[in-house]
Amino acid sequence: MFASIPSLITHTRQPIIRKSSSCKASPPRIKLMIGNSTCEETIARRTAGETCTRRLDELKRVVKTMLRKVRKPLDQLELIDVLQRLGIYYHFEDEIREILNSIYSEYNSQDEWKNEDLYATALEFRLLRQHGYDVPQGVAV
Repeated sequence: MFASIPSLITHTRQPIIRKSSSCKASPPRIKLMIGNSTCEETIARRTAGETCTRRLDELKRVVKTMLRKVRKPLDQLELIDVLQRLGIYYHFEDEIREILNSIYSEYNSQDEWKNEDLYATALEFRLLRQHGYDVPQGVAV
């Protein structure tokens, strides 16, 4: 009724075929399987991954340049806010920290960019608080 395990193993083994060195025919094309894909598919995926990595590095350089070029504090805060909302701010933590340090150092000054602008004041307050800066709650607009 039940076959023994050794007999199952011998029946499922593939015979080993070895070609002699005198054979002039080209060897058969063997598809090397890695997981569920062939070696060729894996190489194509790696190449695409390298292309994506290069593109990612290029885009990060562009955004870092944007962060350095923007001079108006409100524009800087809006750019930081957009990066946070997109979930990619962690790529630019050093640049964001520099910008927020400069804004925080001038926090109590009466800059015209935030005078009578509740949006600018709220954005500045929220971003500084989110990044751990000690900003008092009572802000007169």
